[in-house]
Amino acid sequence: MTPHPTQVVGVVFAPGGAVHDFDADGIQLAWNDRVICNTGRGREYGRVVVPPRLLAAAPPGPLKKVARKASAQDEEQRRRQRAIGERALRAFKRLNRERSLGAKPYGSDIAFDGGRITITFGAEERLDLRDAAQSIGREVGTRVELRQVGPRDGARLVGGGGMCGAELCCTRFPSHENPITLRMAKDQDLPMNPGRITGLCGRLRCCLAFEHPIYRAFRDRAPAIGRTVETPSGRGVVRGYKVPADAVLVRLDGAEHDEEVRLDDAREIAPGDATR
Repeated sequence: MTPHPTQVVGVVFAPGGAVHDFDADGIQLAWNDRVICNTGRGREYGRVVVPPRLLAAAPPGPLKKVARKASAQDEEQRRRQRAIGERALRAFKRLNRERSLGAKPYGSDIAFDGGRITITFGAEERLDLRDAAQSIGREVGTRVELRQVGPRDGARLVGGGGMCGAELCCTRFPSHENPITLRMAKDQDLPMNPGRITGLCGRLRCCLAFEHPIYRAFRDRAPAIGRTVETPSGRGVVRGYKVPADAVLVRLDGAEHDEEVRLDDAREIAPGDATR
């Protein structure tokens, strides 16, 4: 018998976190549904961010399964758990001040089974805070893990507004898989000014990675600047790009100003034909 194709959903367990594929196991799911998933660390509460899709080929290994949709009781349990996590975070902030630990507390998260609280923090150098974790664990009655993370993860956990005025990309969207590089900024014709290309975390802005594929795809289709093109308004020379509008700026023959032309309406003319 031919095995049935696997229906997979993408799930995140924290705002802006990595997307993990899970076998939907026949459960009817949609984007933004809250679900309980079987993971290597036990059952976890997550959110569907990639709607169900059928895999064209068998996955390289067995996928963990979605256990069920989150119920009203699960939501209430998460509310109580988050209150415990906030209590643990306040205890860590107090210890940080009292002992001058040099940490920057970011946030807390509690496992769905309630057996572990993870508190994340940043620091200029590597810190060993196992004693502090044990002290907090005794205070809240739950095992506590203190995890040191980098500035980018710290910004994602704390949240805030970006340079564009909207909520930070790292808190609104699932994390990107590819590293963010200066090449992405150059491909988007951005000035190499640190104030323009770095985010609140002091690292290259996440939107560089999110928008880079659009710019790459545009450049693969667009005629180079300086090339002659034929447009509905006549022949001219490409003088610039307007990537968000999927258009090029063309100086038509005899014109004094550039005209915006849809990329699909600008046909590049071979160099041998440009003089005809």
